Amino acid sequence: MRVIIAGGGTGGHLFPGLAIAEELLSRGGENSVLFLGAQGGMEETLLPKLGHRLELLPSMKGGLFGLDFPRKTLRLCKGYLQARKAILDFKAQAVVGLGGYASALPVLASWGVEVPCMVLEQNVIPGRTTRKLAGFAAEVGVQFKEAEVCLPNAKKVRALGNPLRRKVVDASYPAATRNCSARSAPGEPVLLVLGGSQGARFLNQRAVEAWPKLKQALPKLRVILVAGKDDYDRAAAAFASAGLRGEVHPFHERMEELYAQADLVFARAGATSLAEISAFALPSILVPYPHAADDHQRANGRVYRLAGAAWCLEQERFETDRFAQRIADICLQPERRRRMAQNAAALARPEAAAEVVDRLERLAGLRDFKTPPPSPPLLPPHRPDAVHAGVA
Repeated sequence: MRVIIAGGGTGGHLFPGLAIAEELLSRGGENSVLFLGAQGGMEETLLPKLGHRLELLPSMKGGLFGLDFPRKTLRLCKGYLQARKAILDFKAQAVVGLGGYASALPVLASWGVEVPCMVLEQNVIPGRTTRKLAGFAAEVGVQFKEAEVCLPNAKKVRALGNPLRRKVVDASYPAATRNCSARSAPGEPVLLVLGGSQGARFLNQRAVEAWPKLKQALPKLRVILVAGKDDYDRAAAAFASAGLRGEVHPFHERMEELYAQADLVFARAGATSLAEISAFALPSILVPYPHAADDHQRANGRVYRLAGAAWCLEQERFETDRFAQRIADICLQPERRRRMAQNAAALARPEAAAEVVDRLERLAGLRDFKTPPPSPPLLPPHRPDAVHAGVA
């Protein structure tokens, strides 16, 4: 099957596309993939390094309106024709829109040439581009079933999960089994802090500030801080000055190794991070990024909070003492940790990439639609008590 994967700009949009490409190509045969991305997005540098074919199109970021409306209109018309030509020249049998502005032109072009298209949406509150494109796609694949109410114009919405790369999935199964089992409090608990790229400094600072309290409650606690490139130097200096046990990274190319070491995670509520956290069945403390578009991270975090998989702390009302207490509660109470791990695992769809490729084969007419439904989550959810599921 010949598939075009369109979109990118950020890792949250691009990495699910990489997982889909990996799954499709692993099935052998004459399967092939072409990426269509936007100039200036991370795909421009990453995809060639990974050996994937890539064509760059103009981005629709910023919309059409403004003082340069005529110039933008001309540029986007050319981009649409370029996307249309790429689909036809590649003889694509299906198109995947990864969300974001970079996917807009290819999705519209696929609709124009009648090539079936699936649009993916990772957040509870779909992005503006996804909301507008949903009506042009044969299906919309979402990570959270709660997103369906925000897509009334979509023809079909299917909860497929967020595609993860195979190396992440393979590493997650033994870790999830361990985390969901009954075991005593870890002798040297590991806190994984994912500063990431959005608002990284806030999380990095809070982790360092909480260290005196954490060290008192958990003398053998180890912290792994992924600080983000922009805040790495400052965070590393603060980490060393405070005497934290552990390590600091600006980023890490093998995040699955860090997840496998962790006992709990302190992170934002970005969709890809949540998909990975739940795949590894890790309890988490989430601080949604307050400036995310449409406040979608707060909605993402709410799903995990209500499921009993995470504590959610509001950035505006963050209390370091309460944060430190929550970490101690998770590490020192084995049954609470196990229940949170089980509830996280119940939200996981580690085989999402395979399910998306199966759906694409059906849309392309290469597979019968009368096939078994998507695989269930790793574990059934544990019904949390009111304290366990409450807002911290």
